[in-house]
Amino acid sequence: MYILGLTTMEESAAVLMRDGEVLAAVEEERFSRVKHQGGFPYEAIRYVLGSQGLTLSDVDHVAVYWKPFKLAYRARYMLETMLFQPTYFIERVKCAVRVMGGVTGPETGWTSLWKTKKNLINGFGERPKQIHYMDHHACHMASCFFPSDFEESAILIMDASGEAACTTWGVGEGTMFKKIDEHLIPHSLGYFYSSVTGYLGFKMFDGEYKMMGLAPYGDPSGTRWMRDNYLQTTKPGRYKLNTRALDFVRASNGVFNGSFVDHFGAPRDGDDGEMTDRYRDVAASAQRALEEVVLDMAAELQRRTGSKNLAVAGGCGLNCTANGKILNSGVFDRIYVPPVPNDTGGALGAAMLLYQQLTGQRPEPMTHAQFGPEFDNAQIEQALSGTPDVRATKMDAEAIVRKAAEALANGKLLCWMQGRMEYGARALGNRSFLADPRSESVREDLNEKIKKREHFRPFAPSVKIEKASEYFEIDQPAPFMTLVVPVREEKRSVIPAVTHVDGTARPQTVDKSVNPRYWKLLDCFESLTGVPVLLNTSFNIQEPIVCTPSEALATFTGSKVDALVLGDYWVERHSSD
Repeated sequence: MYILGLTTMEESAAVLMRDGEVLAAVEEERFSRVKHQGGFPYEAIRYVLGSQGLTLSDVDHVAVYWKPFKLAYRARYMLETMLFQPTYFIERVKCAVRVMGGVTGPETGWTSLWKTKKNLINGFGERPKQIHYMDHHACHMASCFFPSDFEESAILIMDASGEAACTTWGVGEGTMFKKIDEHLIPHSLGYFYSSVTGYLGFKMFDGEYKMMGLAPYGDPSGTRWMRDNYLQTTKPGRYKLNTRALDFVRASNGVFNGSFVDHFGAPRDGDDGEMTDRYRDVAASAQRALEEVVLDMAAELQRRTGSKNLAVAGGCGLNCTANGKILNSGVFDRIYVPPVPNDTGGALGAAMLLYQQLTGQRPEPMTHAQFGPEFDNAQIEQALSGTPDVRATKMDAEAIVRKAAEALANGKLLCWMQGRMEYGARALGNRSFLADPRSESVREDLNEKIKKREHFRPFAPSVKIEKASEYFEIDQPAPFMTLVVPVREEKRSVIPAVTHVDGTARPQTVDKSVNPRYWKLLDCFESLTGVPVLLNTSFNIQEPIVCTPSEALATFTGSKVDALVLGDYWVERHSSD
């Protein structure tokens, strides 16, 4: 049985499953080359079907990650707003119209969901057999519990909002999971975090990771005010959002007012505004406030479920620092966050949820995220032939790994493209920039000269899974870079390029059985340096992560990176003679 899972509004993606196993998964942005591409994922669908030699007629079921007709709670909330906040009601209506029609275009709104059948027919010339609309938070729950190896676990979903829920608690056991509690609109951790992101001059629903990276540079002295006046705990495990302090709807329109601005001062003037200590302190305070609420919920969720395992998803699941705080608190023994906790993973969750509902069986767990396109030597050679300003040398697997490890040990920066592209926002050793983590200066070089981004943005370490606990305070696998944990104190001076200012890092543990070539590179680097760790950041410069050999070559030649390892080819510029 083939199931096609779709994310069709923002962060568009497609996933193909056969009998509970994921065969292919990819975001639309990797083909359109537009970051966070929304709308119907025509090219992603084309890829996942084509990767298996299928057409749409071979697909038994299509699963979509929203129920567009489930609007009763939103309608009631709008009515209450009209009765008790009539001035604000007009802004709410404008926002609702924009969301229904599509914030970034007509194909990204809720109304576009009804066009799923039409889009499939128009795009692929075939009528889908069955289309199923799935509950948004249930899809998130499926996307984190089913792919984990937990036989049972608590489940925590945190995002902007689903059809009505903003935070959902659940419990999973065997082949089933169920909801046990929820927070409804407007009480959203996603709204809270995104509104402060906008206040700091970053783009909302895009720059949240910047705020997370900025937070360790500030003083969280404003946390108490935020907790008392904005993100408030009502009882153990429960919170509410005071929208009169800072409102998400107004913030999304670039309007920042209320007691938040009265207390913290005027918002930063976009990316061009000066980043002062005041804004660093706001970032630190908002991050700390979020962590306090998340830890409070985690403790209450553990008490109610009795589980020592936790599965996390939703857009706030990308807050790796909060995830790490849960793990290090000891409330749960293990935590699993999939490579796609945000809406990109809605396609995965929809497919897995539908499979379970149809068969009563649990889908296969996910041990990796390598579900995108890959390219053979003939395709690589064709791309090389169209790039005259490089020279390429074909090498066997052992030799090219050895050469790469030696270059890295000698302080060179490498582009590394191998195998299938990763599904999700993280480069996990198949589409990466790599560097020596022992060099503190490499962080500045990468941020300013290569990645062209803010100096405070951290880089992540990849580490052999066997050595992870020697370098980081972690006792479980972390294959998807979704957990921030402390670097062991005695190792911080050993790997300064991947140690953040607060002594933490976001490690990726690499298993030989999952990604053998990347593991061998780490192993060879260790044999040369004594350090089983590499700096790993995504292979892109102000664009989506590269997908094809041609894109890899274009990004390489447009950068100051020393060499590109492209499959079995060692690639350098002619000018490097």
